[in-house]
Amino acid sequence: MQKLFNADLLDIMPVERGFVYACRETTPQGEEAVAFYIYNQEIDIFEKIPVLTYINAKFGENGTVIARTLGDFVTCSIVSLTGNTIAAAYSDGTLKIIGSNGEMIEESKVEYLGNPACSPSANGMDLWFAVPDSNAIINYSVKHDRIEFRIGSPKEKAFCHPVDVSVYDNKLFICNANSYKIRTIDFSNYNVADYCIFNEPVSKYFRVKDIEYAVLRSGVYSL
Repeated sequence: MQKLFNADLLDIMPVERGFVYACRETTPQGEEAVAFYIYNQEIDIFEKIPVLTYINAKFGENGTVIARTLGDFVTCSIVSLTGNTIAAAYSDGTLKIIGSNGEMIEESKVEYLGNPACSPSANGMDLWFAVPDSNAIINYSVKHDRIEFRIGSPKEKAFCHPVDVSVYDNKLFICNANSYKIRTIDFSNYNVADYCIFNEPVSKYFRVKDIEYAVLRSGVYSL
């Protein structure tokens, strides 16, 4: 495991050759600002980028229109759905569905037991969400605007404040902030297992080609 950097992250997401991220920085004048960077894993270089480059990397075609529609285009998690639509999810449970031309199709709140769902991963038109304060993972149907089923609950021990989910190798990877673990759900049998155990909270896991990354309290690491 190798530490790459530490920053006051607002957003981080994989791109073709590495990842882009947004973070808070303090200017020489002492003012707080948002800065944007890209990391190229092939040549191991960080580069500061303009906001437009970040927007295009995050949203792709019609990125500027989508960003304008969302308003807050930094702190949302983005996943692609079928039909060239995009789901943008916020930590308060707000879910915005954006069409291929950048138009708002639908806005809703996704909650379980009154607690907000966040950080989705797509499976067709269904989304897997983490629900931190319910210690649960839910499967949500965008088409029917409802929770199809859930795994975990406040009284169960499978998850401990899960904050992020991602799908790889027919498995769901769940970052558990309070147990310091990445756990998996195997879609073939829905068994839950440990994948990685750290010495501090983990808030995000993603892959770019054959390299795995984890965001821990102390920084961003390659595994």
